[in-house]
Amino acid sequence: SDEALRVLGSIPANDALQSQVRDVQIRILTADKRYDEAYGIAATAAAAPTAGISDFSRLGDVLAAMKRQDAAAEAYGKAADLARAQGLKDELWPLLLLKASSLQETKRWPETRQTLQEALAIAPNQPLILNFLGYSQLERGENMDAAEEMIRKASELAPDDASITDSLGWAQFKRGKVAEAIDTLQRAAEKDPDQAEIQEHLGDALFKSGRRFEARFAWSAALVTAE
Repeated sequence: SDEALRVLGSIPANDALQSQVRDVQIRILTADKRYDEAYGIAATAAAAPTAGISDFSRLGDVLAAMKRQDAAAEAYGKAADLARAQGLKDELWPLLLLKASSLQETKRWPETRQTLQEALAIAPNQPLILNFLGYSQLERGENMDAAEEMIRKASELAPDDASITDSLGWAQFKRGKVAEAIDTLQRAAEKDPDQAEIQEHLGDALFKSGRRFEARFAWSAALVTAE
């Protein structure tokens, strides 16, 4: 890492690719958990008069890695404001998704929902947004029919995404469709057997159906990779 950072540090500050240089520096520092150094680079770039979308987004990434989610949401919001002002819809919805993720981490659900709804209005067929909003509403018992429909649409758009398949299975489980949920969750577990949450959900559904030995196997599998 230190050798890589020395090479990057040799690139002149006025080089046209300096933004990409910062990205790589911060990825290296963040991977090494050298968050203060990463923050120093990101915050300096974001404080410059010419700071752009990537500078604020990069700062948000560092702050999120530092678990400073309130500040991360603010940084992503500034990046989103710039993208919105420039009419860059393809860049705007991913920034709103990042902002929503940080807002949710701070338990600011009304703001999270509003941010996701704005993102969905921009990209109505984006499975990541549909899944995020649908699953979040499902967990809170809000708009259950619409939430399940959003997750189902997300699954149809991204059938190979294990996390989204898991969301669909969990939606079915929450709605009392246990047998259907087991089939869906088993498909999700086959796609990504190392994801603890999928195995946990599968165990819950199996237990609910009375298949308790199988539930224990699923929960034991979850324990292998769970934090």
